[in-house]
Amino acid sequence: MSGPYPDENDQLESLLRMLPAPEPSAQFAAAARRRYREAVAARARREALTGFLAALIGLAALTTFALTVIEPAALVVWLAETVADIARWTAGTGVVLALVPPVVWASVVLGSVATSLSMLLIARARAVALAK
Repeated sequence: MSGPYPDENDQLESLLRMLPAPEPSAQFAAAARRRYREAVAARARREALTGFLAALIGLAALTTFALTVIEPAALVVWLAETVADIARWTAGTGVVLALVPPVVWASVVLGSVATSLSMLLIARARAVALAK
């Protein structure tokens, strides 16, 4: 809350500090922290539940739309083809993982990590340079 004068908050703060008030007890502070954590956790649960419900409603709307536009048999065929594609990709990935030696995978992983870290450092340096 900013008042008409720029130093109004400073004056209010100094006046409030001059009021004699005892320090809150450790029990009060602990209970306040506990209530705060509970409130934050409850809010996070509400947000997660709201997101989940929104996703379910979206899925139901999409399913309803798909069933009205596409005949159910075509939808089942598409779903079966998709599952077969996923199974083929999974089998192919298993074959590649089995054939390529672990030393190669280690070098690929280390190269990816080094590249990612380099990109992060460049982005950070650019952000710092822009901030100056």
